[in-house]
Amino acid sequence: MDVRLVLISHTNVGKTSLVRTLLRRDVGEIVDAAHTTIENQRHVLAETPAGDRLVLWDTPGFGNSARLRQRLESQDAPLGWFLSQVWDRFRDQSLWCAQQAMAAVRDEGDLVLYLVNASEDPEFASYIDTELDILTWMRVPVLVVLNQLPPDSRRADRARLEDAWRETLRREPVADVIALDAFERCWIDESRLLLRAAELLAPEKRSVLGRLLQVWQAQQLARFDAALDVLADTLAAVISDREPLSRGQSNRVGRAAGFERLTRRLVQRMRELEARLVAIEGLEGGAARRVEAALTAMRDHGDRPSPLSGAAGGALLGAGAGAAIDILLHGFSLGFFMALGASLSGAAAWSWCYQAIDSRTLGWSQAFIEDLLIEFISRYLAIIHHGRARGRFDGSALDSWREAVAVALAREAAAVRAVTALVDRPAVDDDAARPIAGSAMRALVHRVLLEDYPEARLMLERDGVAPGVAGAA
Repeated sequence: MDVRLVLISHTNVGKTSLVRTLLRRDVGEIVDAAHTTIENQRHVLAETPAGDRLVLWDTPGFGNSARLRQRLESQDAPLGWFLSQVWDRFRDQSLWCAQQAMAAVRDEGDLVLYLVNASEDPEFASYIDTELDILTWMRVPVLVVLNQLPPDSRRADRARLEDAWRETLRREPVADVIALDAFERCWIDESRLLLRAAELLAPEKRSVLGRLLQVWQAQQLARFDAALDVLADTLAAVISDREPLSRGQSNRVGRAAGFERLTRRLVQRMRELEARLVAIEGLEGGAARRVEAALTAMRDHGDRPSPLSGAAGGALLGAGAGAAIDILLHGFSLGFFMALGASLSGAAAWSWCYQAIDSRTLGWSQAFIEDLLIEFISRYLAIIHHGRARGRFDGSALDSWREAVAVALAREAAAVRAVTALVDRPAVDDDAARPIAGSAMRALVHRVLLEDYPEARLMLERDGVAPGVAGAA
């Protein structure tokens, strides 16, 4: 049995962008113009082994809604009259597109998802009332979906918007209002949409969507686990990375050369990490060019010096060594290491981010690993919230997540200490570091996600509670 959701909106509000986000692939055509979609298009979101399907219909947008309502109100049997007409898709495209959308609701709709632009004031968007009047004739429940939310919206922001729109749209046929942005959303937002949709369906369809939801959520959780595995593998590789110090070199020169080799490997791992996370989420593009710029954004913690802070005494020596590493990296570091070298003096130029494990071995410091935890998890969160309406992933949303991840680090201190303690060992095996890194990653990601999505607790913790998360507020 099929459960059929019909996506409707005023033209050029973002229906096809939302469909692309939900499907995780590019379908249809997106142009900043009215009536880009002119045919009803069917897409399957999920399917059970027994043949149940969750179907999403993308429809042409409403155009001149006021004119359409006037036409309908002039008829004794408005809906039947309108759908029986033969409208010219080229000579009267607005009415033709509206007819296609209404036919999809009549023939296919179990629930209408009516998409609106959340940046508009519903009291002044007169077309919304007009289009809801038209949908009332269809006698199908309507779930209003708020698209184009303010950038970096969090749970409280979304809740306030939903409440404001509910109050304004307290009328038939609106059953409820929910926020889901084609530009910035998470798979948990999508799950919330489908759960609310199930509550609004007829009883015989509700049980079918329940079975489909199990399949759909299993797919999302498999993707979630794959991403956490990639994060843990990368972190374990960085933690266990060691660089032997050569005999016969001065301490300063030997450490600078060792640091340069460590850094080359770190940059490559960050490139690979992001590419794999982007692929897991079904996105395109990458922010490799932002990797080093992101490293420069690391902030002071306690007595840890900022890479961008100035300092006298030995700064020229430090800057020179940093510039040498930048040159060796062919400019890929965007001057990060030169800035870092200039911030401190002499042999201590980079001592906050690497350390001599013993007299013969160089590795990353505990402070630097903490910063990388923030960077890795922020990158993952930016990727999973990247809707396809934004186009190619470019890492532009990273800053909005760093603060939330830093708070999670403070609250999951035990898991973080278990990870950072590994860097003090002269040698660490990847296989030994991976489960510790994985446990910390799961605890930290759960912590951040549950701050915004407390309703997802059971789904996220279906395989046991991550360290420290059980007591999260």
